Amino acid sequence: MYVGGIILAGSLIRLFLVDDNPKGLRTIEISNMTIYATIFPRTKLKEFLGRKESERPGCYILLGENIDNPDETTVYVGEGESVDVRLKSHSHGEKQKDFWNEAIVFTSKDDYITKTQIQYLESELYKLISETEKANIDNTQKPKSSNLSEVDTAEMTHFLSAIRRILSSIGIDILEPKKVKQNKEKPTEEIIYEFSVHDAKAKMKIEENQYIVLEGSTAVIDNRLSAKPPIINLRESLIKNGVFRKNKSKNLYEFTSDYKFNSPSYAAASIAGGAENGRKQWKYKGKNLNEMEREELK
Repeated sequence: MYVGGIILAGSLIRLFLVDDNPKGLRTIEISNMTIYATIFPRTKLKEFLGRKESERPGCYILLGENIDNPDETTVYVGEGESVDVRLKSHSHGEKQKDFWNEAIVFTSKDDYITKTQIQYLESELYKLISETEKANIDNTQKPKSSNLSEVDTAEMTHFLSAIRRILSSIGIDILEPKKVKQNKEKPTEEIIYEFSVHDAKAKMKIEENQYIVLEGSTAVIDNRLSAKPPIINLRESLIKNGVFRKNKSKNLYEFTSDYKFNSPSYAAASIAGGAENGRKQWKYKGKNLNEMEREELK
């Protein structure tokens, strides 16, 4: 068995591999917080049901592939006063769901969490996933939010923040928005990278390991003949989600908001309509990302 510690923004996140398998049943805790997360593949449901946390009240997220489009993620958000009952029904009961292959369950280490608090978390998780537009939601009904006291609301907001940190730390970003809210208080000195291809011109900044293409940047209309499906799908999602808007006067797409990418190459590919080496193409004062990095490490 293995215990790992991850330091994140002043917090200690403890990941425990219950069966010594990074893809098996895992638990995650944050020091000095009551939140307790359990992550497991569907094949390990029986093992989870044998654990104490399965009998606790909590909320959960089921994740899997979109059956009609394997490139897309499908999720279901649920809650239960005893989560084992709900998960059993999603496995082989009357509410069986075929799409999911992994579950993430959030409970409290001290069992001090009420039904109304759980319903609040379920509603907020559903809301966040809907807003990020990174996954298809399988819920047939929108969860109802519950009325909490001022103290309970503050506590559950803190709990929800912890859930976001846990998911981000293990590479699940369904709660993190791609569109970036405008920050009116911009730093006095900001490094802005530029990339142009044909008539398209784009600007990008780097914040918290994310590559953010700025509002007003433009992209070519047509994909290259050599464009691979992931790039085509990426650009189609930008159109579908309203990030790309056609500028008829320029015959280009225009970014309607700042938008986060996980890599500079995907950011450049969205603009060029085909594969690009973003580390070479994005430049600041004539120097590309590789050159800037080399200077920084001197």
